[in-house]
Amino acid sequence: MESERRLETYLTEAEDRIDWVLAHPGMSDWLKETLRGACERDPVEVLNDLEMLDHLLRRRAQAQIERSLSRIGHESGGLEQTKEKQG
Repeated sequence: MESERRLETYLTEAEDRIDWVLAHPGMSDWLKETLRGACERDPVEVLNDLEMLDHLLRRRAQAQIERSLSRIGHESGGLEQTKEKQG
């Protein structure tokens, strides 16, 4: 009985958080559409897909960010060296 109430509380909190994201103007359309779709799907499938998305997209996004930061670092380093030579 207690565990049933706890689970209902967790579900209510999760639904409230999802509703907040869906109503928030600063959240991306992609996230909102994904949440809407996930709420209609089997929860086991949702968890499996979340694992795949995390595994695939997290590494890709991290690599893209690191590559961009590396390029910025090289570009600004090149500017610093050019200024030193001119000075």
